[in-house]
Amino acid sequence: MLFFFWKLHFGALTPSVEPVTNIPALLTVSERQLARRGAQISAYLDNAATELQVKQVTDILQRLNPPQVALIFKASPHTPKSTGSDRQKTAIHHCYEAGPFSDQEALRRWASAEHLTVFKAANKSTMVSSDFQVYYPAGKDAEQTRINKMMLKAKGLNDVWPISDGDIKGAISLGVFNDRQRAMLFKNQLAEQGVKAEIRQRNKLRDELFIRFVGGQSAIFKNVGYTRVADIDCGNALK
Repeated sequence: MLFFFWKLHFGALTPSVEPVTNIPALLTVSERQLARRGAQISAYLDNAATELQVKQVTDILQRLNPPQVALIFKASPHTPKSTGSDRQKTAIHHCYEAGPFSDQEALRRWASAEHLTVFKAANKSTMVSSDFQVYYPAGKDAEQTRINKMMLKAKGLNDVWPISDGDIKGAISLGVFNDRQRAMLFKNQLAEQGVKAEIRQRNKLRDELFIRFVGGQSAIFKNVGYTRVADIDCGNALK
């Protein structure tokens, strides 16, 4: 009897109750693959949600604290680069004339010293100073001219001759000098003798050698006189 109550106290006679579960004791292969696939999808969705939250937080922080942006201008790949020839085309050039030169060799030496690559020689007639003539003014008529000539000879001026053309036709030439100073000295000597002479500078045409070339707008050239001329005088060099 005592043994019976001892068994009853410790639950030997009470049937054990197993917990109720819906999970089968054994899983098929297809069920196991579906369960594994579901776990992978769940993990992917969790990661995607986390990344989305991080991106949203980053966007909010950027709007609240905008970064300092440095502006860097880059040349467009379609923009042609500037070359030396382009700069040369945009530079302003003009036609110049320099000279005169004694001969072609002197012209070429000067062109080489100035690093000229395009130029041409040009001959032109220029009015140059020839000499200075001391003369006695013309009389009002031929008789007066004859009397003047006799007066000059009486004063010892024998080397005289009449001027037959030009703007002082009828005057009497008393002497010709290469420079004005000597002509002025002779005129003063005549004045001391009572002869009121005049001086005129005589000019003549002379062919001289010049060079025409293309140069920069504010170019400066050395050792020779030069001036800007019409661009057409340089021909096609400016085109």
